[in-house]
Amino acid sequence: MTERARRGLRALLLALPATCACAAEGGSTEYIGGYTGFAAGYLPADPGSYFTSELYYYDGGVSKLVANGRIALSVSTHTYFENLAVTQLTHYSFLGGNYGFGIELPVGYFSAEAEIHPLGFDRTASAFGFGDMALVPLLLGWRAGEWSANFTLSVIAPTGEYNENQPVSLSKHFWAVDGAYSGSFLTERGFDMSFSLGYTINRENPDTHYKSGDVTHLDLALGQYLTPVFKVGLVGYAVVQVTGDSGTGAILGPFKSNIYAAGAALEFDPKMHGKDVSWQLRWYREFDARNHLAGNAVYLTTDLKL
Repeated sequence: MTERARRGLRALLLALPATCACAAEGGSTEYIGGYTGFAAGYLPADPGSYFTSELYYYDGGVSKLVANGRIALSVSTHTYFENLAVTQLTHYSFLGGNYGFGIELPVGYFSAEAEIHPLGFDRTASAFGFGDMALVPLLLGWRAGEWSANFTLSVIAPTGEYNENQPVSLSKHFWAVDGAYSGSFLTERGFDMSFSLGYTINRENPDTHYKSGDVTHLDLALGQYLTPVFKVGLVGYAVVQVTGDSGTGAILGPFKSNIYAAGAALEFDPKMHGKDVSWQLRWYREFDARNHLAGNAVYLTTDLKL
């Protein structure tokens, strides 16, 4: 497997945004921290269709939040999602970069438990089905020596399972737009220094009249190949809300949130049945949360060219 092919496979998932697997409007954001990892700025040089399968697990908690127009206290959650993404890289160029587009559809399971104090009872609920679909109408990639970069414009559509009368849902039930610029310094010796900086604009939930504030997010990764097919490294992220929540449904006020995380990552890039395949495992431990779910996140991604 060539180094270029290996980097190209890793970039498939990183070119698409994540849709939120959590149900709390004030307790999480549309962008899931840590969605990008190694080689975040690199896109494959070869045009064609690429497929990504991402398994995502998250467990976390928060002291209070607004969920579907109601206040919940001492909330703990568990999330299991499978994100299926297809990216099409074309022969066309725009603004000096290679043009592509993509789509992602998540399906999974979400559960939450809230302890209502001082009333002294618990409430547990769960949901299974499709999450919000992400559309990527604009994906541009540039390369210059050991430096690679890309820009992604994404639209997150409220297509997932949602019921305002239920305590949890798989959809945020509002539209969002995310723009992200990612860069990677990738050397022939196998060193990888990558980042992804983005901004998410959230619209109002028409059922609860809750408008989540806009969010800026930063993912970081440092890695080194120990063998031609095995890489190890460190990863981290920050997700910071820069405008307050608003609308008549924002009963806790602006409720600005932030979350930070650090962790480790592994990557394995074998050749299977004549095809280049890349697996990447990332684990994050969240800390310094404010008005946001905090816990552990794990990603396992598989990338290949169709």
